[in-house]
Amino acid sequence: MTEQSKPGFIQQVKMFVAIGKSLAGSYLGWSLLIALGVGLLIGWFLLGWVIAPVQYTGGKPSNLSEQYQKVHLSYVADSFAAGNTRIDDLAKRLGEGWTKQQVIDRLAGMIKDNYPGSDRLTKLHDALASFPGEIGPSVAPAPTSILGLILLALLVVVAIGLWLARRQSAMKPRPEHRLPPTGVAQVDEYGQVVEEAPLPVMPVSYAAGGARPVEKSDWTGEERPPLSQYKTVYAIGDDRYDMSFSIENESGDFLGECGVGVSETIGSGSPNKVTALEVWLFDKNDIRTLTKVLMSEQCYNDAALRAKLAPKGEAVLVQAGDIVPLLTQTLKINARIDDVVYGDSSKSYFQQMTIQIGAWSLAS
Repeated sequence: MTEQSKPGFIQQVKMFVAIGKSLAGSYLGWSLLIALGVGLLIGWFLLGWVIAPVQYTGGKPSNLSEQYQKVHLSYVADSFAAGNTRIDDLAKRLGEGWTKQQVIDRLAGMIKDNYPGSDRLTKLHDALASFPGEIGPSVAPAPTSILGLILLALLVVVAIGLWLARRQSAMKPRPEHRLPPTGVAQVDEYGQVVEEAPLPVMPVSYAAGGARPVEKSDWTGEERPPLSQYKTVYAIGDDRYDMSFSIENESGDFLGECGVGVSETIGSGSPNKVTALEVWLFDKNDIRTLTKVLMSEQCYNDAALRAKLAPKGEAVLVQAGDIVPLLTQTLKINARIDDVVYGDSSKSYFQQMTIQIGAWSLAS
Protein backbone atom coordinates (compact mmCIF):
# COMPACT_ATOMS: atom_id res chain seq x y z
CA MET A 1 0.00 0.00 0.00
CA THR A 2 1.28 3.43 -0.87
CA GLU A 3 0.06 6.89 0.02
CA GLN A 4 -1.43 8.72 -2.96
CA SER A 5 0.07 12.03 -1.78
CA LYS A 6 3.66 10.72 -1.91
CA PRO A 7 5.54 12.38 -4.83
CA GLY A 8 7.28 10.13 -7.30
CA PHE A 9 11.00 9.84 -7.85
CA ILE A 10 11.01 12.19 -10.86
CA GLN A 11 9.09 14.90 -8.98
CA GLN A 12 11.55 14.72 -6.09
CA VAL A 13 14.52 15.04 -8.44
CA LYS A 14 12.97 18.08 -10.15
CA MET A 15 12.33 19.66 -6.77
CA PHE A 16 15.96 19.29 -5.68
CA VAL A 17 17.25 20.56 -9.05
CA ALA A 18 15.14 23.71 -8.72
CA ILE A 19 16.49 24.32 -5.22
CA GLY A 20 20.05 23.76 -6.47
CA LYS A 21 19.67 26.36 -9.23
CA SER A 22 18.58 28.98 -6.72
CA LEU A 23 21.67 28.31 -4.59
CA ALA A 24 24.22 28.20 -7.40
CA GLY A 25 24.67 31.96 -7.67
CA SER A 26 27.21 32.45 -4.87
CA TYR A 27 30.10 30.82 -3.07
CA LEU A 28 27.95 30.35 0.02
CA GLY A 29 25.28 28.80 -2.16
CA TRP A 30 27.73 26.30 -3.61
CA SER A 31 28.86 25.34 -0.10
CA LEU A 32 25.27 24.75 0.98
CA LEU A 33 24.53 22.89 -2.24
CA ILE A 34 27.51 20.54 -1.80
CA ALA A 35 26.55 19.87 1.83
CA LEU A 36 22.97 19.21 0.72
CA GLY A 37 24.14 16.83 -2.01
CA VAL A 38 26.31 14.83 0.39
CA GLY A 39 23.45 14.67 2.90
CA LEU A 40 21.01 13.47 0.25
CA LEU A 41 23.44 10.85 -1.01
CA ILE A 42 23.94 9.40 2.46
CA GLY A 43 20.59 9.96 4.13
CA TRP A 44 18.06 9.82 1.31
CA PHE A 45 19.55 7.41 -1.21
CA LEU A 46 22.01 5.22 0.73
CA LEU A 47 20.00 4.86 3.96
CA GLY A 48 16.49 5.40 2.63
CA TRP A 49 16.70 3.26 -0.49
CA VAL A 50 19.57 0.79 0.02
CA ILE A 51 20.35 0.08 3.68
CA ALA A 52 16.98 0.71 5.37
CA PRO A 53 14.25 1.39 2.79
CA VAL A 54 11.03 2.90 4.13
CA GLN A 55 8.19 0.48 4.87
CA TYR A 56 4.71 2.03 4.69
CA THR A 57 2.18 0.70 7.22
CA GLY A 58 -1.06 1.83 8.77
CA GLY A 59 -2.52 3.33 5.59
CA LYS A 60 -5.99 4.89 5.93
CA PRO A 61 -8.92 3.26 4.03
CA SER A 62 -9.46 6.53 2.18
CA ASN A 63 -5.93 6.28 0.74
CA LEU A 64 -6.35 2.75 -0.60
CA SER A 65 -6.83 2.08 -4.29
CA GLU A 66 -10.42 1.60 -5.48
CA GLN A 67 -10.04 -2.19 -5.52
CA TYR A 68 -8.99 -2.39 -1.87
CA GLN A 69 -11.55 0.21 -0.79
CA LYS A 70 -14.29 -2.08 -2.14
CA VAL A 71 -12.84 -5.04 -0.24
CA HIS A 72 -12.68 -2.97 2.96
CA LEU A 73 -16.27 -1.73 2.58
CA SER A 74 -17.43 -5.29 1.91
CA TYR A 75 -15.91 -6.45 5.23
CA VAL A 76 -17.52 -3.49 7.00
CA ALA A 77 -20.91 -4.39 5.48
CA ASP A 78 -20.53 -8.02 6.62
CA SER A 79 -19.78 -6.90 10.18
CA PHE A 80 -22.75 -4.54 10.22
CA ALA A 81 -25.13 -7.10 8.73
CA ALA A 82 -24.08 -9.64 11.37
CA GLY A 83 -25.08 -7.20 14.08
CA ASN A 84 -21.60 -7.09 15.60
CA THR A 85 -21.17 -3.34 15.26
CA ARG A 86 -23.47 -0.41 15.78
CA ILE A 87 -23.68 2.15 13.00
CA ASP A 88 -22.22 5.00 15.11
CA ASP A 89 -19.19 2.89 16.09
CA LEU A 90 -18.82 1.65 12.54
CA ALA A 91 -18.90 5.21 11.20
CA LYS A 92 -15.96 6.12 13.42
CA ARG A 93 -13.94 3.12 12.24
CA LEU A 94 -14.26 4.05 8.58
CA GLY A 95 -11.44 6.51 9.23
CA GLU A 96 -10.78 10.11 8.24
CA GLY A 97 -9.79 11.31 4.80
CA TRP A 98 -13.16 10.96 3.08
CA THR A 99 -16.70 12.16 3.78
CA LYS A 100 -19.81 10.20 4.56
CA GLN A 101 -21.24 11.14 1.16
CA GLN A 102 -18.14 9.79 -0.63
CA VAL A 103 -18.55 6.43 1.19
CA ILE A 104 -22.27 6.35 0.36
CA ASP A 105 -21.50 7.07 -3.33
CA ARG A 106 -18.89 4.31 -3.39
CA LEU A 107 -21.37 1.86 -1.86
CA ALA A 108 -24.00 2.91 -4.40
CA GLY A 109 -21.57 2.20 -7.22
CA MET A 110 -20.76 -1.23 -5.81
CA ILE A 111 -24.48 -2.05 -5.52
CA LYS A 112 -25.09 -0.89 -9.09
CA ASP A 113 -22.23 -3.11 -10.33
CA ASN A 114 -23.70 -6.11 -8.46
CA TYR A 115 -20.67 -6.42 -6.22
CA PRO A 116 -20.84 -9.69 -4.18
CA GLY A 117 -23.03 -9.23 -1.09
CA SER A 118 -25.09 -6.39 -2.56
CA ASP A 119 -27.87 -6.94 0.00
CA ARG A 120 -25.45 -6.34 2.88
CA LEU A 121 -23.99 -3.34 1.05
CA THR A 122 -27.50 -1.93 0.61
CA LYS A 123 -28.15 -2.27 4.34
CA LEU A 124 -24.93 -0.42 5.13
CA HIS A 125 -25.71 2.20 2.49
CA ASP A 126 -29.13 2.94 3.94
CA ALA A 127 -27.85 3.02 7.51
CA LEU A 128 -25.14 5.54 6.64
CA ALA A 129 -27.62 7.66 4.67
CA SER A 130 -29.82 7.98 7.74
CA PHE A 131 -26.92 8.41 10.17
CA PRO A 132 -26.94 12.08 11.35
CA GLY A 133 -23.24 12.40 12.11
CA GLU A 134 -20.06 12.26 10.05
CA ILE A 135 -17.70 9.35 9.66
CA GLY A 136 -14.23 9.13 11.10
CA PRO A 137 -12.90 9.74 14.63
CA SER A 138 -14.17 12.75 16.57
CA VAL A 139 -10.64 14.21 16.76
CA ALA A 140 -8.53 13.51 13.74
CA PRO A 141 -5.29 15.47 13.79
CA ALA A 142 -3.46 15.08 10.50
CA PRO A 143 -0.10 13.38 11.06
CA THR A 144 2.92 15.46 10.16
CA SER A 145 4.40 14.33 6.86
CA ILE A 146 8.09 13.45 6.91
CA LEU A 147 8.39 14.85 3.42
CA GLY A 148 6.75 18.05 4.64
CA LEU A 149 9.37 18.39 7.37
CA ILE A 150 12.15 17.83 4.83
CA LEU A 151 10.71 20.48 2.53
CA LEU A 152 10.35 22.90 5.43
CA ALA A 153 13.97 22.31 6.49
CA LEU A 154 15.17 22.85 2.91
CA LEU A 155 13.21 26.08 2.63
CA VAL A 156 14.73 27.32 5.89
CA VAL A 157 18.25 26.48 4.66
CA VAL A 158 17.61 28.22 1.33
CA ALA A 159 16.19 31.29 3.08
CA ILE A 160 19.18 31.54 5.43
CA GLY A 161 21.62 31.04 2.55
CA LEU A 162 20.00 33.73 0.41
CA TRP A 163 19.87 36.12 3.38
CA LEU A 164 23.58 35.62 4.13
CA ALA A 165 24.51 36.01 0.46
CA ARG A 166 22.50 39.22 0.15
CA ARG A 167 23.96 40.55 3.42
CA GLN A 168 27.49 39.77 2.22
CA SER A 169 26.80 41.51 -1.08
CA ALA A 170 25.40 44.56 0.69
CA MET A 171 28.54 44.84 2.83
CA LYS A 172 30.86 45.13 -0.18
CA PRO A 173 32.15 48.68 -0.62
CA ARG A 174 30.51 50.63 -3.41
CA PRO A 175 32.73 52.15 -6.10
CA GLU A 176 33.16 55.84 -5.55
CA HIS A 177 33.78 58.67 -7.96
CA ARG A 178 37.43 59.66 -7.72
CA LEU A 179 39.44 62.44 -9.23
CA PRO A 180 42.66 61.53 -10.98
CA PRO A 181 45.32 60.50 -8.42
CA THR A 182 47.26 63.73 -8.94
CA GLY A 183 44.44 65.55 -7.17
CA VAL A 184 44.03 67.93 -10.12
CA ALA A 185 40.69 67.61 -11.90
CA GLN A 186 40.80 67.24 -15.69
CA VAL A 187 38.13 69.11 -17.60
CA ASP A 188 36.85 68.86 -21.16
CA GLU A 189 36.30 71.77 -23.54
CA TYR A 190 32.96 72.51 -21.87
CA GLY A 191 34.45 72.72 -18.38
CA GLN A 192 33.02 69.39 -17.19
CA VAL A 193 35.12 67.25 -14.82
CA VAL A 194 36.21 63.99 -16.40
CA GLU A 195 38.29 61.06 -15.19
CA GLU A 196 41.30 60.03 -17.14
CA ALA A 197 40.84 56.77 -19.03
CA PRO A 198 42.64 53.81 -17.42
CA LEU A 199 45.43 52.12 -19.26
CA PRO A 200 44.74 48.70 -20.77
CA VAL A 201 45.26 45.99 -18.18
CA MET A 202 48.61 44.35 -18.75
CA PRO A 203 48.69 40.55 -18.87
CA VAL A 204 49.82 38.99 -15.61
CA SER A 205 52.91 36.83 -15.75
CA TYR A 206 52.40 33.15 -15.06
CA ALA A 207 55.08 33.50 -12.36
CA ALA A 208 52.94 36.01 -10.50
CA GLY A 209 52.18 35.26 -6.89
CA GLY A 210 55.00 32.77 -6.60
CA ALA A 211 58.43 32.83 -5.07
CA ARG A 212 61.31 30.56 -5.85
CA PRO A 213 65.04 30.31 -5.16
CA VAL A 214 67.19 31.22 -8.14
CA GLU A 215 70.82 30.69 -9.03
CA LYS A 216 73.14 32.90 -7.00
CA SER A 217 74.60 35.72 -9.08
CA ASP A 218 77.07 38.56 -8.64
CA TRP A 219 75.62 41.76 -7.22
CA THR A 220 76.91 45.25 -7.89
CA GLY A 221 78.94 46.46 -4.92
CA GLU A 222 79.19 42.99 -3.31
CA GLU A 223 82.44 41.07 -3.18
CA ARG A 224 80.88 37.63 -2.83
CA PRO A 225 77.66 35.93 -3.92
CA PRO A 226 74.78 35.83 -1.44
CA LEU A 227 74.03 32.96 0.92
CA SER A 228 70.65 32.65 -0.79
CA GLN A 229 68.81 34.41 -3.57
CA TYR A 230 65.08 34.46 -4.30
CA LYS A 231 62.83 35.84 -6.99
CA THR A 232 59.22 36.86 -6.31
CA VAL A 233 56.55 38.44 -8.47
CA TYR A 234 53.62 40.52 -7.27
CA ALA A 235 50.69 40.91 -9.69
CA ILE A 236 47.40 42.72 -9.26
CA GLY A 237 44.69 40.37 -8.01
CA ASP A 238 46.97 38.65 -5.48
CA ASP A 239 45.35 40.40 -2.51
CA ARG A 240 47.08 38.07 -0.02
CA TYR A 241 50.57 38.56 -1.39
CA ASP A 242 53.02 37.96 1.47
CA MET A 243 56.28 36.12 0.77
CA SER A 244 58.98 35.16 3.29
CA PHE A 245 62.31 33.33 2.97
CA SER A 246 64.63 31.75 5.53
CA ILE A 247 68.27 32.79 5.66
CA GLU A 248 70.73 30.01 6.51
CA ASN A 249 74.51 29.70 6.39
CA GLU A 250 76.47 27.04 4.53
CA SER A 251 76.02 24.66 7.49
CA GLY A 252 72.24 25.02 7.45
CA ASP A 253 72.08 27.11 10.64
CA PHE A 254 69.14 29.48 10.80
CA LEU A 255 70.23 33.12 10.77
CA GLY A 256 66.98 34.99 10.14
CA GLU A 257 64.23 35.68 7.67
CA CYS A 258 63.33 38.20 5.02
CA GLY A 259 60.37 38.84 2.80
CA VAL A 260 58.08 41.19 0.96
CA GLY A 261 54.32 41.84 1.22
CA VAL A 262 51.54 44.34 0.68
CA SER A 263 51.92 47.53 2.74
CA GLU A 264 49.17 49.90 1.53
CA THR A 265 46.26 49.96 -0.92
CA ILE A 266 44.22 52.81 -2.37
CA GLY A 267 40.74 53.21 -3.77
CA SER A 268 37.99 50.66 -3.46
CA GLY A 269 36.59 47.70 -5.30
CA SER A 270 38.19 44.42 -6.24
CA PRO A 271 40.99 43.56 -6.78
CA ASN A 272 42.95 45.70 -4.33
CA LYS A 273 45.07 48.46 -5.84
CA VAL A 274 48.45 48.18 -4.11
CA THR A 275 50.30 51.48 -3.91
CA ALA A 276 53.14 50.29 -1.65
CA LEU A 277 54.94 47.05 -0.82
CA GLU A 278 57.22 46.53 2.15
CA VAL A 279 60.44 44.53 2.21
CA TRP A 280 61.68 43.40 5.62
CA LEU A 281 64.60 41.66 7.31
CA PHE A 282 64.62 39.77 10.63
CA ASP A 283 67.96 39.00 12.28
CA LYS A 284 67.85 36.47 15.12
CA ASN A 285 70.81 38.24 16.72
CA ASP A 286 69.13 41.63 16.56
CA ILE A 287 66.22 42.90 18.60
CA ARG A 288 64.34 44.48 15.73
CA THR A 289 62.92 43.75 12.31
CA LEU A 290 64.03 46.27 9.71
CA THR A 291 61.51 47.37 7.08
CA LYS A 292 61.54 49.63 4.02
CA VAL A 293 58.43 50.67 2.10
CA LEU A 294 58.57 50.44 -1.71
CA MET A 295 56.22 53.19 -2.90
CA SER A 296 54.58 53.97 -6.21
CA GLU A 297 55.32 57.37 -7.71
CA GLN A 298 52.04 58.87 -6.55
CA CYS A 299 52.38 57.41 -3.06
CA TYR A 300 55.93 58.73 -2.73
CA ASN A 301 54.84 62.24 -3.75
CA ASP A 302 51.77 62.26 -1.48
CA ALA A 303 52.89 63.85 1.79
CA ALA A 304 49.85 62.61 3.74
CA LEU A 305 50.27 59.03 2.58
CA ARG A 306 54.01 59.08 3.28
CA ALA A 307 53.34 60.35 6.80
CA LYS A 308 50.85 57.54 7.34
CA LEU A 309 53.38 54.90 6.24
CA ALA A 310 56.38 56.48 8.00
CA PRO A 311 56.06 54.25 11.12
CA LYS A 312 56.46 51.17 8.95
CA GLY A 313 59.88 52.11 7.65
CA GLU A 314 61.95 54.24 5.30
CA ALA A 315 60.15 55.34 2.13
CA VAL A 316 61.70 54.24 -1.17
CA LEU A 317 60.54 55.32 -4.63
CA VAL A 318 60.24 52.23 -6.83
CA GLN A 319 62.34 52.39 -10.01
CA ALA A 320 63.29 49.47 -12.22
CA GLY A 321 66.91 48.44 -11.72
CA ASP A 322 67.28 50.04 -8.28
CA ILE A 323 68.69 48.03 -5.37
CA VAL A 324 67.22 48.58 -1.91
CA PRO A 325 69.58 47.45 0.91
CA LEU A 326 68.55 46.49 4.45
CA LEU A 327 71.28 46.08 7.08
CA THR A 328 70.99 44.67 10.62
CA GLN A 329 73.58 43.62 13.19
CA THR A 330 74.74 40.44 11.43
CA LEU A 331 72.69 40.24 8.20
CA LYS A 332 72.21 42.19 5.01
CA ILE A 333 69.77 41.83 2.14
CA ASN A 334 69.52 43.58 -1.19
CA ALA A 335 66.12 43.87 -2.87
CA ARG A 336 66.54 44.54 -6.59
CA ILE A 337 63.57 45.82 -8.61
CA ASP A 338 63.89 43.87 -11.87
CA ASP A 339 60.77 45.38 -13.43
CA VAL A 340 57.69 47.36 -12.47
CA VAL A 341 54.44 47.90 -14.40
CA TYR A 342 51.87 50.43 -13.21
CA GLY A 343 48.12 49.96 -13.49
CA ASP A 344 47.34 53.54 -14.57
CA SER A 345 49.01 56.49 -16.25
CA SER A 346 49.27 58.42 -12.98
CA LYS A 347 51.40 55.61 -11.53
CA SER A 348 49.28 55.29 -8.42
CA TYR A 349 49.25 51.48 -8.07
CA PHE A 350 51.23 48.51 -9.29
CA GLN A 351 50.04 46.16 -12.00
CA GLN A 352 53.07 43.88 -11.61
CA MET A 353 56.49 43.97 -9.99
CA THR A 354 59.39 41.51 -10.04
CA ILE A 355 61.84 41.58 -7.13
CA GLN A 356 65.02 39.58 -6.48
CA ILE A 357 66.32 39.36 -2.93
CA GLY A 358 69.85 38.33 -2.00
CA ALA A 359 70.98 37.72 1.61
CA TRP A 360 74.49 37.95 3.11
CA SER A 361 75.92 37.24 6.54
CA LEU A 362 78.06 39.99 8.07
CA ALA A 363 79.43 37.74 10.81
CA SER A 364 83.18 37.13 10.58
